[in-house]
Amino acid sequence: MSFSEYDDAFVWRCDGGCGRSVHYVPDNFWGALADLKSRGWLIRRDDDGWGHLCRKCRKSEASWLDRKPKVVGQ
Repeated sequence: MSFSEYDDAFVWRCDGGCGRSVHYVPDNFWGALADLKSRGWLIRRDDDGWGHLCRKCRKSEASWLDRKPKVVGQ
């Protein structure tokens, strides 16, 4: 799990292998999550639970399916 809740902090850790973590004061979960997303983090749910990727790891995970298609022959 890449999210932990403590008495004094919410902590998100990147699942991409970079080891980056972000700590927030635990007074507003949804505000902290919105700030995390505004920083470019990807939060997604899959079969194993929730996954979190920082902006850097999110870019390195991009696949050819994420690329804009080119028009050939014009």
